[in-house]
Amino acid sequence: MAKSQQNMQGQARYGSLPFEEAIKQFKAKLNLPSERWADVWRDAHNSGFMVAGAMGDNLLNDFRKAVDTAIAEGKSIGWFKREFNAIVKKHGWEHTGSADWRARIIYDTNMRQSYNAGRWQQLQQFEVWQYQHGDSITPRKWHLKWHGLTLNKDDPFWHTHFPQNGWGCKCKVRGLRRIKDEDLNKTPEPIYREYIDPVTGEVHRVPQGIDPGFDYAPTKAQQAKQQTKHREQAAKPFTPPERLVPTAFSTVKNVNIDSLNKALEALIATDAAPELAKLLAFIKERDLKTLFIKSTEMGKGDAAWAIADEVAEYLGLTADQARNMYYAPKLKDPLGFTSVDWQHVVIRAQQQHNLGKVNVDAIIKDVKTIIKEGAAGNGKHLWPNGSQRWFAIAEAGGDILGSHGCLLSWLHEMGHQVHYKLGQPSPPTDKYLTYYGWQQESEREWFAEHFSAWLLGREELQKHWPDVVDWFDKQWANLQDRK
Repeated sequence: MAKSQQNMQGQARYGSLPFEEAIKQFKAKLNLPSERWADVWRDAHNSGFMVAGAMGDNLLNDFRKAVDTAIAEGKSIGWFKREFNAIVKKHGWEHTGSADWRARIIYDTNMRQSYNAGRWQQLQQFEVWQYQHGDSITPRKWHLKWHGLTLNKDDPFWHTHFPQNGWGCKCKVRGLRRIKDEDLNKTPEPIYREYIDPVTGEVHRVPQGIDPGFDYAPTKAQQAKQQTKHREQAAKPFTPPERLVPTAFSTVKNVNIDSLNKALEALIATDAAPELAKLLAFIKERDLKTLFIKSTEMGKGDAAWAIADEVAEYLGLTADQARNMYYAPKLKDPLGFTSVDWQHVVIRAQQQHNLGKVNVDAIIKDVKTIIKEGAAGNGKHLWPNGSQRWFAIAEAGGDILGSHGCLLSWLHEMGHQVHYKLGQPSPPTDKYLTYYGWQQESEREWFAEHFSAWLLGREELQKHWPDVVDWFDKQWANLQDRK
């Protein structure tokens, strides 16, 4: 369902985790057992996953699974601390420092460096980059000094000063498309200091303002070079699964990133594959995210506030900002909703739902039947006026309140996002398969419902309404032109 009100101006996307490039970078790493962090020096971290002191293959793999889940599902530091404690207990690992401190170091460093590696790739489309200071509470003198520094992307400064530039550093880089030559800064004269490794006695030249070992750029080229060097010494890693959709946040056990992908893998093996592949590419290109949450968490009670920090972490917002991104005050028990200025959809999930057990063949079969019935004006999904109910497609394959309905609601809401990115074009016809009775929402809902029909039953829709199929095909071509 489209959410007409705008709860927040603008889009807070930069800095949010995760996105496809970050996940790819993390997946490409090899496991490197190490006794301490300095054993893996500078850009070797591009290609190696390590936890200082974690020498066993199984221990390292368990940490890697936890970090992969944190990146893919936007898990909070609180969640990671619990996973950390469980892994430590399982393996009897004796670590230095407190558990809270070690968990935060592992979480922050891996999440932020994977993000930064992905950000490096994203920024290649911009000719000019600008440094953005991020430690506003406890500013570091040099990081603050670099704030606003604007240089060409190929400036050598970025090869040593691209964030993360130290433990806990939250600095970022943004890309600029147009800028006058006189607005470019001069490359800062590098100032180095000596760092002596307290264990090996090795002397390193480290740029002023950067913690030892952080003076490198998280690039794919460096990652590829280091892979060859470290492959023989690397432990066989846990390999994160290939995901058709890279990310989803969930508070329901069997409605999560893995079960969603299981359902989509089954769906893309059906006749819906060509259109579904286009939607999946769109979701990745636009970095669209998903919140699977319970109905009680959509309201204004304690259950909703209890997940605010985790949703904020996932969307890259403050808790107060995030709270408005899954609140539906005017919608009574909605199946899902989104908004024109959002980069995510919200889907109601229930404890009994399990997307991994959805019968996609039944969905495809029922969608084809619903298209036939809608074109003929008969069937079981009718309002008293003879039109099909707006939720007809959500009932395809099973109960609208069941797992099938949950998956179809997700496709419906993603259809709204396609509509928004197209500029909300009006329908090409006054015909409809499913019917909303009020004008304000009818065009939006017409698009989302008929988009689902085009997505899941294009061939059947072609038989009855070829003009609608042709219109959606042209709209998709327009969408590609809007990239």
